[in-house]
Amino acid sequence: MNSQVVHYSKRHRLFIIAFIELYVSLHGFQNAVRQLDAVFPSHYRRSFQFSALNALRSRVCSRSRLLLISGGQLCTLLAKRLLCFNGQCAVRDAFSLGRSALSRRHFFDYSTVTCSKTLEGHWHYSVVRSVAFDSRDYSLLATGSSDNTARLWRFSPDGSNAICVSTLIGHSCCINSVAFHPTASILVTGSSDSTAKLWRFSPNGWRLTAICVATLTEHSDWVLSVAFHQTLSLLATCSRDNTAKLWRLSSDNSSATCVATLEGHSDDVRSVAFHPTAPLLATGSVDKTAKLWRLSSDNSSATCVATLEGHGYSVISVAFHPTAPLLAISSHKTAKLFRFSPDGSTATCVATLEGHSNTVFSVAFHPTAPILVTGSSDGNAKLWR
Repeated sequence: MNSQVVHYSKRHRLFIIAFIELYVSLHGFQNAVRQLDAVFPSHYRRSFQFSALNALRSRVCSRSRLLLISGGQLCTLLAKRLLCFNGQCAVRDAFSLGRSALSRRHFFDYSTVTCSKTLEGHWHYSVVRSVAFDSRDYSLLATGSSDNTARLWRFSPDGSNAICVSTLIGHSCCINSVAFHPTASILVTGSSDSTAKLWRFSPNGWRLTAICVATLTEHSDWVLSVAFHQTLSLLATCSRDNTAKLWRLSSDNSSATCVATLEGHSDDVRSVAFHPTAPLLATGSVDKTAKLWRLSSDNSSATCVATLEGHGYSVISVAFHPTAPLLAISSHKTAKLFRFSPDGSTATCVATLEGHSNTVFSVAFHPTAPILVTGSSDGNAKLWR
């Protein structure tokens, strides 16, 4: 009888241990999921915050600080998968993610850059004025050239090769800017023939067939820059006629109607960009200023809320940071970073990036890393951390 009691007690203890292990395992799994959700809310969905750092801090702390140090194996694996870029882990210790984010410390390996392929196809003596990747399919690249054509290029899976899969012919002068629609198979081109064109492309065997579905003719001079809004059915264009224009796209993206002409610059408007989440548009002009415009609630107009000065030279390129309230603008030999208020009504220069020996023609933020790139007519591109 006593042996049976002892045997039952051992089984009871084993059952209790197994139950505790199961509970701990489930608790660890739940913590792992909560941690991923805290750091990667809704699959990278972002909201406009005055301080991206504060937004992340509050999001993580509102869940639990313990999530930053839980170190569960499942979460480690998933975090590493989420943070892997081209075989390099963006955060070498996946669970230093919280700490590195809160302290603005990140570790990226961009020490080696090599040219893997030269894309030849545009007329030999032409200038390639604009390039853009399709955000829906990063194997697809568009180029716009002074040979009056745009081309679509398809990369091989390893990125070592690319072939021209479509040539877009229709403009009568050089193409200054190209941009892909964020969700549809649409490309927009802006040209020195004073028009912008919408092109719909579709598969045709290994090639793509591109058809011009709309020609936008409201500008009276060269169209210098074009940009789609990331979430709204809006297109922005700017021109040597000293204006920028807002266009509302049709439901099938086969046409666009000019809904607003933004006047206020006194010289060529060289660059235009939408903020990805805030109702803001930026323009840069030869009149030595950049302007911030707030979109109306119905997106049918825009009001200038801030004029950014300080370069003393033409503003050639403008670019918003993907999450933080920062705008980069480029000009003669320098780029400047401006921090702006949530409504865009005030903006303060927080950094001047010096190092180029000639005009900085382009600026762009990395979509996830703390990197800004500048391109200059001194023959160099520079990465700024």
